[in-house]
Amino acid sequence: MNTCEVEGEAETLVKRFSASCEQLDLDLRIQESALASFRRFDASGGLSTSDGDVQEWLCCAVYSELQRVKMREIREESENAANDANESLAKNSCWNLSLTRLLCSFKVNVSQFLRRMEHWNWLAQNGNTFQVEIEELRRRLGITLTLLRHYKHIFQRLFIQPGEHADPDVHAHYQSLYEFGWLLFLVIRNELPGFATSSLVNGCQVLVCSMDLLFVNALEVPQSEVIRREFAGVPKKWDSKDFDAAFLNKYSALEELGALIPELPLKGVRQMKNAFFHKALMMLFMDQSLVGDDTHMREIVAEGMLDINMANLNRKYTNHVADISEMDERVLLCFQETKERQRDAHLSPLPAVQASSSWSSLKKLMSQELPLSLPGSIVKALQKETDGNRVVKYIDQTLLRMEMTFAKAAKDLLDAKAATKRIRLARGLYYKFLLKILAPELAAKPQLKIGQLLKQRTLTATLLACCLEVSLHVHDEQVDALKFPFILDCCTLDAYDFQKILELVVRHDQGFLGREVIKHLHVVEDKCLQSLIFRKTSQLWWNLRQRMPSYKDVQSEAEGKENSSTGTDICLRKFYGLANRRLLLLCQSLCLVDSFPHIWHLAEHSFTLEGGRLLRNRHLDQLLLCAIHLHVRLEKLRLTFSMIIQHYRRQPHFLRSVYREVDMGNGQTADIIRFYNSVYVKSMGTYGRHLDCEQSRGTKKPLGVLKETPLKERCLRSNISISATPSPKVCQSGSCSSLPPPSPAASPLPTQSSPNIKRAASTSELREVKRPNILRRTSFQ
Repeated sequence: MNTCEVEGEAETLVKRFSASCEQLDLDLRIQESALASFRRFDASGGLSTSDGDVQEWLCCAVYSELQRVKMREIREESENAANDANESLAKNSCWNLSLTRLLCSFKVNVSQFLRRMEHWNWLAQNGNTFQVEIEELRRRLGITLTLLRHYKHIFQRLFIQPGEHADPDVHAHYQSLYEFGWLLFLVIRNELPGFATSSLVNGCQVLVCSMDLLFVNALEVPQSEVIRREFAGVPKKWDSKDFDAAFLNKYSALEELGALIPELPLKGVRQMKNAFFHKALMMLFMDQSLVGDDTHMREIVAEGMLDINMANLNRKYTNHVADISEMDERVLLCFQETKERQRDAHLSPLPAVQASSSWSSLKKLMSQELPLSLPGSIVKALQKETDGNRVVKYIDQTLLRMEMTFAKAAKDLLDAKAATKRIRLARGLYYKFLLKILAPELAAKPQLKIGQLLKQRTLTATLLACCLEVSLHVHDEQVDALKFPFILDCCTLDAYDFQKILELVVRHDQGFLGREVIKHLHVVEDKCLQSLIFRKTSQLWWNLRQRMPSYKDVQSEAEGKENSSTGTDICLRKFYGLANRRLLLLCQSLCLVDSFPHIWHLAEHSFTLEGGRLLRNRHLDQLLLCAIHLHVRLEKLRLTFSMIIQHYRRQPHFLRSVYREVDMGNGQTADIIRFYNSVYVKSMGTYGRHLDCEQSRGTKKPLGVLKETPLKERCLRSNISISATPSPKVCQSGSCSSLPPPSPAASPLPTQSSPNIKRAASTSELREVKRPNILRRTSFQ
């Protein structure tokens, strides 16, 4: 092989390696050290170097470096325990990612990785601790795979998979229960002491207790189609109208469930439930990881609650596995199902358990009789108007023009046939929802003239765009370029107008689109509310006329005149609702719930300042993060901006661009620390220093280092029901005040006697944003 070929292969290797590391946001020093180790062992002839082998060895190299850093930091943490706690908490821990993420990034099978690591440890002459880690991983993986087989067996005995022609919502409910049950077991197992989950027997005991909880909660859904009626644990008369749902509050099918694993003694299962499981479950309700009836441990899969609890537990579990020593065992469920589908695809006519919910939604919509042209009742109403025919012609031309625009914009992403299919479905949905929206109005006011309304681009073009978004979603487009807000940019539409039409579609849906599609539309709506409606060219700014109402103003305007609320009123109420939920989630994650009213005042003032100047062309989350950091600086809390961002990264709506790319004006962007220093503090500093919140004064407590209360210090009594602390409310007290903020140019920097609210650290802190989480089951000497 000549020199050029060798250099070419080396360059390709580095590019592939860098691409894998970039997905993990790995520190450059880790990358360089891992690559150097690989090259050293490869040069000595100790490694096989086919394409697949190289990826596996590089994965081993990165894993070893991350473990080495972890061990060093834990030793330092132990040695410096008496020092300032802030020093250790503020460290950026590059090993705070799961082993599963590492394997996925390098596309390496876990079994092959374990085998390769044994050889790598021998080559690198790693200490015994490294080999113990690998052996522990192998042992835990073996136990979990066995528990997964038991889980699937029990689930199939409790629940029945809907048939091919069943309602898509029933399919979705079955699928959600299947995923939720496994996640619930994993989370509760992690809440228990190590000795309670260290063996297969203990794991089976926890699994049976988890399935009992899932099954009894599933029984609360009236006439559920997914319950297997012949299972012995189904209560008598459960399927009848005379059944008293209150009976389920104290019901348990533990004995019948235990019988599904004959070799498992039932006495041990009861002991596990009474001694450990019940208390762990109470803790999940207390920290609001589970929401429902915490008195009886019920209503966790009720209508609307299943999705909330699924998201909460996923967030909690993600935090737990943010450690290079941890496997994300949620993926085992998907992996096993994929293998079985591939093996049994030719045997079963029924859809697989993991069937795409988007595909179910598509089948549902395709089975509907969608109109092929403008509905007759609308045409008839238009014929009563003088220019009715022109309106019909205008609608047809608008739809045709938009369809051509879509086909042209998507030509590099969809072939002509695929684009036509999506357009055809979107047109049918357009006619259907136009009828749904106008029919009630025509029925109530037969003389209503709708021509002027239909000639508005806000309704005609935006409604078709909304239907195109639904069509793209149910066809399960995997091309990022086609995902929202592609449809806005393609059709040159305003996000504010689009959000108003979304509101109409959801309000008039009445179960037509199905739960999964409506959920997607809510996600799209959140994307509009969080940033898109605040683009500089947004129609919202024209409607506001340089005055952004406060939360209190918006709510006051809503009282007693809900039916006459303008689109701007509705939009801003939704915006403030979204801001409230997101800020509360962050405060809960950061243990700042008591400070929520004070932080909310800061956030709200940043929204309304000078007609929403700080919101213009920016993202809601950017102002929330800055409000939290300003509060932290004012209160002199031991919480860095980096740590706040670490907690933000755990949120389901997290976006890297939120803290990497903040608009600074004149087309310039910078990271959030520079924005905070250069723009935010100058605008908000005076207001923050003089803010006096009555509700905060009543709830504020001394805050030092922000830590969760240790489990052993919490009051847990198994015979007492503990309700979760109610969420703090937005403070609307009229006595809360601050000095009127001067113009930004006149706002002075903090004086020596004032809290140092300007962030003095360099922006290099954002280079490595990871989640500190070093209190793990393994300790190193």
